[in-house]
Amino acid sequence: MSTADAALIALGEQFEKRLLEYMDAWLAWAPLTRAARAEAESDLAGLSVALQRSGCEAAQARMSELKNDMQPLAEEIIPAPATSLGGLRAKALVALWEALPAGAFHHGAFEFRDDGEASRSLFDAVAEMTGLMPMVRELEARLAADAE
Repeated sequence: MSTADAALIALGEQFEKRLLEYMDAWLAWAPLTRAARAEAESDLAGLSVALQRSGCEAAQARMSELKNDMQPLAEEIIPAPATSLGGLRAKALVALWEALPAGAFHHGAFEFRDDGEASRSLFDAVAEMTGLMPMVRELEARLAADAE
């Protein structure tokens, strides 16, 4: 295992711990937010009071703290090359974090959005580890030529 991959795996381990905490905080926040919205219905002033009373703001603050810890780790993980399953796992963790539903009202599943970073990073790592990267580069070059 390369030194770079060992560093990527270590970052992934740090990120995973925070991801699990973030998910717990998110799962506490979402139902509180839905309940506050249901209580206040269309009354914006009432919504603000309901959000404060229900604990949504405290849950949101915890999510923000965790996000502030996770974002720098994600920014290191995304561009790092992965040459092992541990490195690939680190990239998958970031992609999962970015795929969490954007709001309290959701469809009960991850939302894989084309963010251009984490999903691409994960795709590139899989392509590299499966020997598909030469084909990916060739196809991208052909697509770029076609777009001109």
